[in-house]
Amino acid sequence: MPVAKPNSPLVADFDILLNNSPLSVEQESHAIALTVDKDLNLPSMFTLEFTGSATRTQGMEWMDKFQLGDAVTIKMGYVDGLATVMNGEITALEPEFTSDRPPSLTVRGYDRRHRLQRGSKTRTFIKKKDSDIASQIAGEAGLEAKVTDSKVIHEYILQANQTDLEFLQQRARQINDEVFVEDKTLFFRPVNNTGGQTLNLSLEQDLLEFYPRMSTVQIPSQVTVQGWNHKDKKAIVAKAAKDSVTTKMGGKKSGADVSQSAFGTAANFISDRPVMSQAEADQLAQGNLNHGVLGFIAGEGVCWGRTDLEPGKVIRLNDLGKNFSGLYYVTNVTHRYRSDRGYYTYFTVHKNSI
Repeated sequence: MPVAKPNSPLVADFDILLNNSPLSVEQESHAIALTVDKDLNLPSMFTLEFTGSATRTQGMEWMDKFQLGDAVTIKMGYVDGLATVMNGEITALEPEFTSDRPPSLTVRGYDRRHRLQRGSKTRTFIKKKDSDIASQIAGEAGLEAKVTDSKVIHEYILQANQTDLEFLQQRARQINDEVFVEDKTLFFRPVNNTGGQTLNLSLEQDLLEFYPRMSTVQIPSQVTVQGWNHKDKKAIVAKAAKDSVTTKMGGKKSGADVSQSAFGTAANFISDRPVMSQAEADQLAQGNLNHGVLGFIAGEGVCWGRTDLEPGKVIRLNDLGKNFSGLYYVTNVTHRYRSDRGYYTYFTVHKNSI
């Protein structure tokens, strides 16, 4: 796949498919801006901006082409190579009609995660794993499920007046999992910061700006979960210390190590959630420790347009000094194209070590 280079920039290009059919050349000629915002924690969204011709009231057939609920595929890249960056559905149409300029239209939509936000529910799940629940909810929303076995069977779980997305994200966050949708497939899996790197960005090549922040505020070095076994009438206690961090992402010291070395032990206690087994408590302690430590370094950057830069991937950033170079986990990517500016990719990353 082509990648823009500062010393040999490529011509940015895009393609829009509506219900699997490409827009005509005339229809695409009205597009002046495309934005695709992909996120691991929120429904990914897209915005398409179109403007009319010089004759304000003529040639507006392109505006009626878009309908709520239509499936949209957006490809971005360069004239000699495009790649799909978004599959979603139109959820809003916002035209503008004024007396001093041609009519315009903004088309907005989300990935199919938005289906999990349609109405709240109150129900219970008995003797199920979180991954089983994710598979069930995916099927109810008309989505395929690709889940990683979460292993622990829960006696009783309550979805209390929550949307399916709120509920799944709450369950995922507690065990350091993530839930997201790609096209028509819902993923429920452990946070993938243990994966291998997929690409390199450096100030010498693609990286245009990067603004990291390292902080030990709210970084735990120990998590303790306390519960009660109603059958055995015994307390349940689970602990995850700084040595329980799953991966240091190529670094030597995790955020938990640095936090404890600099300021002493920072212990988090969790006792406000129903915990009915030792396995459940162990998973909760481990998940909360790893979730907290991943916030040790957070950064936002900009590079030349890269369709291979995706949330849920591990990338390497170079030329940033000893503490801030290295592997990062991508949590948000925004692809932006404007006819008068070209194609750039904005991203948010996290790192749990130095």
